[in-house]
Amino acid sequence: MKKIRLLNWLLVASTALFFASCNDEPLTGEFIQTGGPTEIEEGQFKAQIDGVEFIANFVNATLTPENLLVISGAIDTTGEIITLTVADAAVGSFDLITSIGNANGAQYYPPAATVNPYTSAGELAGTGQLSLTEINTVDLTVTGSFSFIGKRIQLDLNGDPVLDGNGDPNVQDIMVELGGFNTITYVIDDTGSGGGSGGGGGLVDEFTALIDDVEFFEDTITTTITDIGGVEMLKIIAQTSTNSLIRIDVPLFTGIGTFPMESISDGTKIIALYNANTGGENLTSNPGTITITEFDTEEGIIEASFEFTGTDPLNFDPTVVSVTSGTLKIYFEGIPGSGPRPFTAEVDSILYEPDPSEVNITTTLQSGVERVTISTVLSGESMSLTFPRNIEVGSYDMSPNLVNPENTVAIYNPMSGSTPTFVSSPGLLTIQSYDLVTGKIMGTFSFTGIDGSGSDPTVYDITNGAFRVTIE
Repeated sequence: MKKIRLLNWLLVASTALFFASCNDEPLTGEFIQTGGPTEIEEGQFKAQIDGVEFIANFVNATLTPENLLVISGAIDTTGEIITLTVADAAVGSFDLITSIGNANGAQYYPPAATVNPYTSAGELAGTGQLSLTEINTVDLTVTGSFSFIGKRIQLDLNGDPVLDGNGDPNVQDIMVELGGFNTITYVIDDTGSGGGSGGGGGLVDEFTALIDDVEFFEDTITTTITDIGGVEMLKIIAQTSTNSLIRIDVPLFTGIGTFPMESISDGTKIIALYNANTGGENLTSNPGTITITEFDTEEGIIEASFEFTGTDPLNFDPTVVSVTSGTLKIYFEGIPGSGPRPFTAEVDSILYEPDPSEVNITTTLQSGVERVTISTVLSGESMSLTFPRNIEVGSYDMSPNLVNPENTVAIYNPMSGSTPTFVSSPGLLTIQSYDLVTGKIMGTFSFTGIDGSGSDPTVYDITNGAFRVTIE
């Protein structure tokens, strides 16, 4: 399968409302005159949005083997994005009124918007024109100009359509004019079917799901990172050869656990959507959940399972789809120094995350069995895990005592160094990976902590435990 990696601040045209065909359309309707911004520099992407200058500091262009050209410009400090799509790209002019029968289109994402862009969709009376003045197939650059009027349904703070006096939804519009791009470099998407590499040096992304019990065969996986109002968002788009897609947005530092999905997002929420590319609307998660089992922002990897019911949040499309059995393992460009804490958990739903300097690994020998103990301290509290050093990948029931050296045991103490201590009864330790050569081990745990002596009836609920350490 093809893997497209756009590790920058840009979205791609797979978020367009329609992708029904790849045919040029003759210019029809009324268009804004496109003069192009003056003094545009080579490599620059500019426009005016309602008279305010838009100068992208991230620009991307991709040309597929099917000659579908996607050009995007973004401002990372605001999260604003303009995306232009044209099928059968060549020097000439193109109608940007997106509709069934015309895959061309334009979108503008204002600050902090991810699911409700201004678009040149025909059903909302959007208009637009794009002119390609040069496509250099030797240097792989493209130059052109554009303008469009984008439309979208106005939403209130609850994500519901704002209605006018007749009970009809209000339609907002925005004018994007004097748009242009000068000699920007484009990439040819010719990765073919031999697989591709993610951010992990040759590692291949994995993505599976069922749409109403029918398997979703993704052809491309695109991963982007955007900054929305100071919140860094990881956006994953899986798309089939017929351009149906599943998209999942997750804050970059979400962590491990199970999290609910939203149906409307301000750009910083966990949300999923499905679009079948049959002329309908984006169907967003209502409800939905994602369970993240690994999220390492330093190494650049997320592994999770998900499911959601997709509905139109604006209630224009009555279609309802069930997305089930979703799994993903995605590699992206890691952020140095941002990796997860080596040890984290929740004690009665309160985060327990000690500083790395307070996480210690020791080994002892008991009855011929070498044992590993991960001990931690946080503001007077302490927690530890003990297990055999030769433990293998898998899940293990925890024990409340350390007498048997083969036991796995967890201990929590609300006041470090004092008694009583609260031991695992019951508990579960899962070893996710363990490299016996390097000593790197990663796992999860949860347990119910009770007083081993029986003198204190207090019970502690330790959940969402995770560790990633190196045993010397």
